[in-house]
Amino acid sequence: MLTRLIAMVTAFGLGWIIYMIGMLLTVYDGVLSLIFQPVTGLIVSGVCVAAALVAGLVLRIPLLRRWWSATSLWAGLVAGASLFLLAFGYSPGLTYVGTNPKTGVSIVMLHPGVALGGYFSFLFAVANWPRVRRS
Repeated sequence: MLTRLIAMVTAFGLGWIIYMIGMLLTVYDGVLSLIFQPVTGLIVSGVCVAAALVAGLVLRIPLLRRWWSATSLWAGLVAGASLFLLAFGYSPGLTYVGTNPKTGVSIVMLHPGVALGGYFSFLFAVANWPRVRRS
């Protein structure tokens, strides 16, 4: 039980950090962003960790539980691939051109599907990190 709580708190903290980095790279508007975005990050991270835990219920299926819990390699691969996409998704062209509605300026950003998928996959892997039982 304690290890699950540690995994949840770790996922929540890392999710908040990733959210804040993403905010600084995309929507930073000065002092107001520094006031409101951390609170928004807490809410988004909390909702995403809760969703990752609910999605992790599928790992209670015996076959999937055996596969996921056999080693932490699978969770590490999912987390690593997610972070890789979030950090280097621009390089292979996983981008989207958005337009700022106020200024009309085009902005090249990480594709929303890649950004949200990478963020959620990372939180899923950390929140549902397997407890490998040693015999």
